[in-house]
Amino acid sequence: MPILILNMISFKKLADPVFFAIVFCWVFFRPDVAAGKVFDRVVAKVNSEIVTLSSIEERVVVLKQKYRNELAKLDEKKILSEALEMIIAEKLQLQQARKMGFEVDDSAVEAAITDIENKNGLQEGQLAQMLEAEGNSLESYKNRIRDQIIVSKITKFELGSRLQVSERKIARYYHDHQKEFWEPGRARVRHILILSEEGATAKKKKEKFAETKKILSEIRKGKDFAEAAKEYSEDISASSGGDVGFVEKGKMVPEFEKAVYRLKAGEISDIVETEYGFHIIKVEEIQKGRTLPLDKVKGKIQFILAGKKQKAVYESWMKELKDSAFIEISLFKEPKRNLSSSLIDSKKNREDKPGSSRKTQKKNKGRLVDRAKKRKMQDRWEEMYKSVEKSKKQNPDQTPSSLQDMEEKLKAIKDLRSQGKITEPEYQRRKQKLLDDL
Repeated sequence: MPILILNMISFKKLADPVFFAIVFCWVFFRPDVAAGKVFDRVVAKVNSEIVTLSSIEERVVVLKQKYRNELAKLDEKKILSEALEMIIAEKLQLQQARKMGFEVDDSAVEAAITDIENKNGLQEGQLAQMLEAEGNSLESYKNRIRDQIIVSKITKFELGSRLQVSERKIARYYHDHQKEFWEPGRARVRHILILSEEGATAKKKKEKFAETKKILSEIRKGKDFAEAAKEYSEDISASSGGDVGFVEKGKMVPEFEKAVYRLKAGEISDIVETEYGFHIIKVEEIQKGRTLPLDKVKGKIQFILAGKKQKAVYESWMKELKDSAFIEISLFKEPKRNLSSSLIDSKKNREDKPGSSRKTQKKNKGRLVDRAKKRKMQDRWEEMYKSVEKSKKQNPDQTPSSLQDMEEKLKAIKDLRSQGKITEPEYQRRKQKLLDDL
């Protein structure tokens, strides 16, 4: 599932739920500023919506944070494809959510904003100031959060019904994995500790031992153990009468553990010496090791079994959405000038180099013919999305398509922003208007 856990520059701690991390990274990692000028264009269509190169660039920066320890081995085309797949999946999920009537109240978005501010130690209004400093608006930030909440809701709804686990499978797993549900024996313990400093002299140790022996004598004569612990113990458990709760085997220092499991419930030990000092131990209760009953672990088994098939169920759902959608990808199919991006290594395609085999050239030519045939079969709605280069080849006298116009306008307003002639919020407003008009 395309949900990522990431660190960020502007905040040291991320807010929950996890998807807010993605929103943070979109807003505070500015690829166009950090990486230089990028020629914006349409690289994919998802039903009636488009995906621009700049939106891919933003996700690439997010993914590079995810893979920051593997950057040396990072394949740029692979990460671009992954970024595109993330956006396509999100658009399909949002479109489906809108069809099904999923909505998010303003109060839920405001609660998320408040939660983010609180968990990151921000005063009221400080988040808006940080966004403005990064060239973004609080309103666009809220819209991103709203979209992520909707994606989370529909994913939970769709996967929830598909991840149901039958009682038979739960019982079978319980029967076959008894060791996973074994609870080791444990004892509820009180103790009194008289500290002995490391490296103490024999004389000092003798004094501490004598002090502990005197306390034990009082207890043997009838003094309440809990009261003695409150009065004499130098351990932090003194205030609770020396009660340290239930302790399991393997969780205590060997000398202490050996003494505990020699005692029966209600018995008090002799003086026990450990690296911390001298102890008097009382066992209040002993619980033998056991296999937890099914009703106690049923929820855990459901979680385990659902988790095992979650990925497959998610991929199946996404396949259904993709199969019923119109998706066209041109990220790697456009002319080289349109692929210019500071986030990818602009290597020449092997087929463009001198010496390419005739077989490869023939294969590529065949692909172009097939693509042209497919284009001719598309309806009028798709026609508006053809690239300017194909439009000119197929009909030189035809006016540029709406898509070409939008690409040129996107480039123009991006140039204005790069030159400092318009602000980032103004750029985002104009860009959104172009997309809405399309």
